[in-house]
Amino acid sequence: MRFSINSVAWVSVCAGLWAVSYVAPCLSQTPSASATAANPSKSETVANSSPAANATVKADALAVYADMRTSGAAVASLNKGQGLIVDFEFKSSTEKWCRVKLPAAHSRLGYVLCAGLDRKQDPPHARLGAIEQAFNGSGAGGESPRRTLNVPLAAPSSRSASGYELIASEVVREGMVDVIRLAEFDAAARNGNMATVRRAALGHYAAGNFEVSQNSNEEAIEQYQSALTYAAKHSDLLTATLVRLAYVHLRRSEFSSALQYLDRGRSVTPNSVAVARLSGWAYYGLDRLDEAVAQWRIAQQIEPDPDVATLLEKAENDREAEGGFRSGQTSHFTLHYEGSAAPQLASQILQTLEEDYRSIQGELRFAPQEPVAVVLYTQQGFRDITRAPSWAGAWNDGRIRIPVQGVSSVSDAMARILKHELTHSFVRQETQGHCPQWLHEGLAQWMEGRRTGESARTLVEMYEHRATPPLKVLEGSWTEYSSGQAGLAYAWSLAATEYIVSNSGTWGVERLLQSLAAGSAIEPALGSALQTNYADIERGTSEYLRRTYLQ
Repeated sequence: MRFSINSVAWVSVCAGLWAVSYVAPCLSQTPSASATAANPSKSETVANSSPAANATVKADALAVYADMRTSGAAVASLNKGQGLIVDFEFKSSTEKWCRVKLPAAHSRLGYVLCAGLDRKQDPPHARLGAIEQAFNGSGAGGESPRRTLNVPLAAPSSRSASGYELIASEVVREGMVDVIRLAEFDAAARNGNMATVRRAALGHYAAGNFEVSQNSNEEAIEQYQSALTYAAKHSDLLTATLVRLAYVHLRRSEFSSALQYLDRGRSVTPNSVAVARLSGWAYYGLDRLDEAVAQWRIAQQIEPDPDVATLLEKAENDREAEGGFRSGQTSHFTLHYEGSAAPQLASQILQTLEEDYRSIQGELRFAPQEPVAVVLYTQQGFRDITRAPSWAGAWNDGRIRIPVQGVSSVSDAMARILKHELTHSFVRQETQGHCPQWLHEGLAQWMEGRRTGESARTLVEMYEHRATPPLKVLEGSWTEYSSGQAGLAYAWSLAATEYIVSNSGTWGVERLLQSLAAGSAIEPALGSALQTNYADIERGTSEYLRRTYLQ
C-alpha cells in the first residue's frame, strides 16, 4: 500500500510541535486536524494489552465445539455471564456460528452458536490506544505485532496417510532427516513388495513434511517427488503427497505448478476438501476468479472453514465488482479496468509496469513466477472493495488495486504509485510473505525514488528523544494507524531502508530478503545477512540522516 499524502506535509506539521512536547508528537494527528500531543489525557482510557471481551454468554450453559457441528462432542461448556472474544462469524443455511476465545488466552476455545451470545462493539478508541502505547514506548518489551504472511490458508494435514506416525519417527530424528534410513527404505522397496514400497513412500513423505516445517522448500519438493515414485498404488498417500507438493508451490506463488499437482489429486480423490481449498487459492493467484469461487464453494460444501469463507467472500466481491470491466494483458500483467477508464490510460499503465518490472528485477535480481493482476477503480469502488484506510492511495493484497478516477494519462505521481505497488508484489513473492511491514514499505518507497530529505531533521530529533517508533513495533499490519501514525511509520521505514542500502547496497537487501524467504525471523535475518540488529539499524539510521542531510 502507498501513503497518499506527501511525507513532507506531516513533517512540517510535526516540526511546529517541538516546543510543546517531544513525546511522540503527531502520532494521533491527521494532516487536516489541529496539532495535539499523542499521549492520551488523564481522563482517557488506554487499551489493555489483552483485547477486551466483545460478547457475553446469555444462555445458562453454552457448548463449545471443535468445529461447526452440533453432532460432534462438545470440547467445553461456558456459563451465563462469561465474557468472550468473538473473532469470526460463519452463517450456514440454518445456523450462525461464532469462533471464540477467552480474553486473556492466546489460543481459541472453538465454535459456539451465536444465538447463545450477547454481542457488543469494541470502544472505537481501544485498538488505536494500543497502537499509540506502542509508539510512545509504553509497550516496549511486549509482544510484537503478528506479521502478515502471504499464506492465506493453513497447511493441509500431514497425517492423512495411515501408518504415518511410526515411519516419521524413524525418518526424522534429533531435528534432522535420517538419510541412511531413507536409503534403506529405498533399497528394500526395489523388490516391489507393497509393504516396503509404501514404507519408502511414507518415509520420503515424512521427510518432505519435516523440510516444510524448516522452510526448506527445495528439499521438501525433492522429498515429495521421491514419495510420488512409490505412492502410485496407494491412493491415500498419493493424494496427500500431491496436496503437500501443491502447498509448497503455493507458498512460493507458483500457482500454475500447484494446479498441476492439484488436478492429479482431484482425479485420485474427487471429493478432497484439501484439493478444493488449495485449488481456489491457486486460481485466485492466477486471477481466474470464476474458478476460484467454484472451488472454494465446493470446499465449503464438503467441510466449512472460516478462513475459506473469508477468502470466498473476497473472491466473490472482486468478481461482482469487476463483472463489467474491460481487460488487457502483457507477458507479466493482467489488467482489469472500468469502462469509464480510457483504453489509452490502460495501455500506458501496462507499458509503465513492464518498464518497472525490468527495473525492479535488475535491482533485486528476482522475478515473480506468475503474471501480476492489476485492477483500476473509481475512487468509491476502490474504497468499497479494499476497505483500505483513508490515508491509503493504493493497495496490494496480491493484486495491485489503484483508484484512477479523473486520471487520463500516467503522470509522474501515478508512475511512482505503480512502481511502489509493483515492488510490494516482488518482495511478497521473493520472501514468500515473510517480510515485515517496515521493510516492505521502506523498499517500496526507495524503489519508487523517494528519499528522506526534508524529513531528516525531524526524525533525528525524534530519535534522540526516543520518540521514533521501534522498528519491531512496525513489523505487523499498519491498517489501524491514523494518518499521522502512518506518515511517521512510512518516513522512519524509508529512512531505515535508505540507511541499509547505503551501508550494504542492494546486494545486502537481496541477502536479507533471501534469509526471510528461508523462514528466518527478521532479527536473525538481519544478523546473518547484514551482521546487524534493530538497535544498530535505528542508531545507524539517525547517524546516516545527520551525516547525509544535516551537515
